[in-house]
Amino acid sequence: MPPAIGALRRWWPTTQSIDLVEGSVAAVAEAVLAEFTRFSSGQQISAEWVRFRDFDEACGSAPGFSNVVTFALVLPTRSRWCAIWNNSFLCSGYDSLCWRLTSHHKLTTLHWSAHDGWTTFQSGTSFTFRRNCDGSLVERSVAAIQEDSKWVFHAVGPALEEEDLSVYARKRKRDRLNESEMMSLLGRLGAYPWAEEFYALPEQECFVISRHLPATAAPLRSREEVIRPPAAG
Repeated sequence: MPPAIGALRRWWPTTQSIDLVEGSVAAVAEAVLAEFTRFSSGQQISAEWVRFRDFDEACGSAPGFSNVVTFALVLPTRSRWCAIWNNSFLCSGYDSLCWRLTSHHKLTTLHWSAHDGWTTFQSGTSFTFRRNCDGSLVERSVAAIQEDSKWVFHAVGPALEEEDLSVYARKRKRDRLNESEMMSLLGRLGAYPWAEEFYALPEQECFVISRHLPATAAPLRSREEVIRPPAAG
């Protein structure tokens, strides 16, 4: 599970997937805004730079949670990565946005999700690492996920230098990629998204994007309806 105390736990399960994009927060913000504007098809978009005290206050600025992403934060970090958090109550990150950021803006992205217990979906851990190489999109995707009574595992695409390929030979599929292994891989990539000190707050501003949709198109759920603290142990 995420840290025993702190904001990353208080916002669980929305923190089970926090997408990562390599680049300056200004460059990533510009690309994310371009994509929000594109897929919103003329719907009202607002964006601003905001200085938050910490991760807790940043997430707390979301107006609510919906199935359709209507709110996203581009968070600066103390690394080469930026982090993207959104208000989808599915808590599954934003894979299609990551694909667009790599394919159309040539940004390296890492879409990942890790939860050893059932949350918004059955237990499972997965990641898709995308980069642009000489104009071509290259993907590495690995997943160990539960499908009812069985576990499935797959790994496709060229392996990353930072991967520990030996763990994929473990007998139990669920042990080949889990929360612990995912955090270890992220650490080797220089990212620590479950550590509050990873985020460069409050010294840097966050980019806040809001997409204004009719309530009938994106009915909101409250924080209390979405946040479920993980069980102890």
